[in-house]
Amino acid sequence: YKNLPEYMKAFVKFVNANDKINDLLKATMLHFYIAYLHPYFDGNGRMARLIHMWFLIQKGYESTLFVPFSSYIEKSRNKYYDAYTLIEENFQLSGVIDITPFLLYFIQNIYDKMTENSIKTDTFELYNSALAEGKITEKEAKLWQFVLSAYAGDTFTTKQLEKDFGNVAFATVRSFVMKFTDLELLNAQKMRNKVLYSIKYK
Repeated sequence: YKNLPEYMKAFVKFVNANDKINDLLKATMLHFYIAYLHPYFDGNGRMARLIHMWFLIQKGYESTLFVPFSSYIEKSRNKYYDAYTLIEENFQLSGVIDITPFLLYFIQNIYDKMTENSIKTDTFELYNSALAEGKITEKEAKLWQFVLSAYAGDTFTTKQLEKDFGNVAFATVRSFVMKFTDLELLNAQKMRNKVLYSIKYK
C-alpha cells in the first residue's frame, strides 16, 4: 500500500494516454487495474465497473449506460474470478502480469452479450417519439432507463421492478409496463399466475 499513490498516478496517466489500444480492451484493462490494486477498503468491484463504463462513454459508447455489467458479471462470476486466479498463477511462474485471461473473459462473457442484447435504433426512435408527444411521464422515463440498464435481455415482473427500482408505487409500475407494452417497447408473456416483461428488440 505504500506504493499505491505511485500506482494510481500511473493509472491516471494510462487513462489519459493517447494510445492506439482498442477502446473496449483498454476499458477492460482499467477495470482489471482497479480491481487488482484494490485501492479502497470497500467497493473496489463497483468502482472498477464504474470506471469501465465511464471510459467507454467518454469514447462515444453512450449505449454503455444501458448495459447491465453487474448482471452479466454475476451470471459468470466463477469465470470472472477464474481469470484473476489464472493471471496470479501465471505471475507466480513467470513474474509477468499477463491479463489476457481477463480480456478473453470480457470478450466472451460481456461484450458478446452486449452485441446479442443491443437495443436497435428504431426502438430508441419509438421511445423518443412517444416522449416528445408527451405520452411518457418523468417517472416513466426514469423507469425505462432503469429497465434498460438493469435487465437488458432478462425478463422481470412488476413486483421485481418495484423492489429493484425503489421509491415507486406499485400502481405506477403497473401503469408503466402496460403503457410501454402498448407502445411496443416491452413484451408481455403470461406465465401461470404472473406476467413476465422484457425489452422488445426490433
